[in-house]
Amino acid sequence: MSEETATLQNVRKLVLPGDKLNLDPELPISLGPGVYCNPKTQEIIPVNAGIETIQLGKRGDQLAYVDYDSKRYIPAVGDFVVGTITGAFGDAYKVSLSDFSLGVSLSYMAFPNASKKNRPTLKVGDLVYARVLTAAKELEAEIECMDSSSGQDAGFGLLEDGICIDVPLSFCRHLLFDEQFPLLRLLAKYCKFEIAIGVNGKVWVKTDDIKNTLACYRSVIQCSKSSTKEYNQIIKNQFKILANTVEDEK
Repeated sequence: MSEETATLQNVRKLVLPGDKLNLDPELPISLGPGVYCNPKTQEIIPVNAGIETIQLGKRGDQLAYVDYDSKRYIPAVGDFVVGTITGAFGDAYKVSLSDFSLGVSLSYMAFPNASKKNRPTLKVGDLVYARVLTAAKELEAEIECMDSSSGQDAGFGLLEDGICIDVPLSFCRHLLFDEQFPLLRLLAKYCKFEIAIGVNGKVWVKTDDIKNTLACYRSVIQCSKSSTKEYNQIIKNQFKILANTVEDEK
C-alpha cells in the first residue's frame, strides 16, 4: 500500500454522489453501504452523500463505504442483517429486515448441511442473523445463513433468546466497521455477552443473566443517542441501576 493511501485512510472527507473516492488501485476492494461499482466501466463511486470511509481489512483489502444518515434500509449484497421470520412459502422463508419495507427470502437450502430431508425448522417470529446474497432492484432480495464459499455457518443462523434492539443505521455501521468505536469494549467490562449487529438497524444481544441483558439493552439505546464521550458513564449508570433494583427486590 502506498504512503498516500495510508494517509488518506485516516481522513474522513465529505463526498457527494458521483465523486471520486481515494482508493489504492493496487489493493483489492470490498464495497460497503453507499458505494457502487459501475459494471461497464468498473468505476467505483459513492451513491449517497456522507463521509467517505476507507479502512484496511484483515485480509489486506480496502473496505470502502459512505457513512450517511438514513432511516430506510435498502439491501446490498454482502450486508450483515438481523431479520424476523414472517412466514414460509414454497421452499423459502419470508423475512422482514425493517418495518414498512418489502420482505426478503431465505431459502431452506441457505443453511449449513441443509438438504431436502434435513431442512431448518424456523417459526414465525424467530430471529436470524444472515448475509444478503442477491439484491437486484427488480427482484426480491435473498439472504443466506451461511458462508456460501465454505458452506460453514460463519456465525450466521438462528438467534435464540436474547433481545433485539432497533437503533439508527449509522450507529450500526459504526459498531460493525469502526474498530475504535468504544461501546462493545466498555460493555465487556461489565458482563459477558453475545451480539449480532445488522446494518439494517437491528442489534441482538444476549447474556447469561436477564439483569445484564436489560442493562445492555438500555445502554445501547441511550448510547445510540449520545456522544462517545458519555458512553462510559451511561453504561456504568445502567448496570448500577439494575444491580440496585435486584437488591431492593431481595
